Amino acid sequence: MGDLKSRLDFIKSKESFLEKIKRIVPGYDGYANRDNSRELDTILRNLLATKLEHNRGKIRNIISNYSRNNRLFQITDIDKIEKKNDTAIAKFRSASRGYSGAFDVVKIKDNELEKIYDFDASLLASVEKIGLLFDSLENLSEQNLETKDTETKIMKAFSELITKFDERDALLKQ
Repeated sequence: MGDLKSRLDFIKSKESFLEKIKRIVPGYDGYANRDNSRELDTILRNLLATKLEHNRGKIRNIISNYSRNNRLFQITDIDKIEKKNDTAIAKFRSASRGYSGAFDVVKIKDNELEKIYDFDASLLASVEKIGLLFDSLENLSEQNLETKDTETKIMKAFSELITKFDERDALLKQ
């Protein structure tokens, strides 16, 4: 069983961004159909927001762990992290729909679409990295170990994610 899992993980690691999106976005039928690109953009952004929403449960667990371990002074730092998480979720959920539809006056060319794919892949990678950092923070807090370094990494990762997402409009207007 373990050997099968390692082979599956290897195969998944070799997937292109589009193959990965096909696997994780329900109903995905490919960005190649440019008429659907706006809807797919919305689906992807909602997926990213949903992945970040999973951090909310982890945040509650971390606060509970801090409380149980008499580390209430650290809850202020978690509040800041929670605000960054909520800000990123709001940006993903409320952003304007990207990519040109078939009948739009402004068209996005294939080479520009490829840049957008790369951009989306970097957003997905950033969100997944943040999720892993939250997992680590939750484990550290549960074991009553030092968490400051991981908290700092999460704040930095959120700042980078939000900055990267803000670059989205410029990319779409090129």
